[in-house]
Amino acid sequence: MDGERAGENGTRPPEPAGPERERERPGPGPPPEGARGMDVGARKRIYDFVTSSPGCHLRELQRRLDIPLGTLEYHLKYLVDREYLSMRDEGGYKRYYPVGTMRSVDKQILSVLRQDIPRRLVMHLLLHPDCRFGDLAQRFDVAPSTLSFHVSKLLKAGIVSKTRQGRETTYKVENEHEVAMVLIAHRRSFLDVLVDSFVGTWTDLHP
Repeated sequence: MDGERAGENGTRPPEPAGPERERERPGPGPPPEGARGMDVGARKRIYDFVTSSPGCHLRELQRRLDIPLGTLEYHLKYLVDREYLSMRDEGGYKRYYPVGTMRSVDKQILSVLRQDIPRRLVMHLLLHPDCRFGDLAQRFDVAPSTLSFHVSKLLKAGIVSKTRQGRETTYKVENEHEVAMVLIAHRRSFLDVLVDSFVGTWTDLHP
């Protein structure tokens, strides 16, 4: 009867949002200081940190904020459930992002750049494109197997591409301007003097 009366009045009960609609809905953005769900000091600290360092993973959050792991996971679940933050499981790491503030492709780039060796490789290739594997092996003091692992990771992510030139294979960054802009936009969150040095050199070369 209730459904019939609703039809007679010209109104319909709201449709439940499907998965696609949920993904398309913009995030709520940073709520006011006293908003419900953000009035707990720990949650505010977590939200602010993720906003300033998108793509940070669980252990990094725990280390930087010095919050017990169980407490941190509880608050993160709360913030994800209420769509203040989103979580992506990337290579065994749970990485967190503020909702509605980043393109999906930037999240993918940033998740790789959060890792030390891949980040150093990308910065080197941005400044020295078309490097051979041997050139990279001379530049980076890591085992060849380790270097190969991280180069393969960058290739799989689509951040780096390789080109066969005769007997040699060379590597370069795909969409170099886009990748460089992600590094520049989030330079402070890396806490890495090499990133600061790269940004200075890149901006001099590309004013």
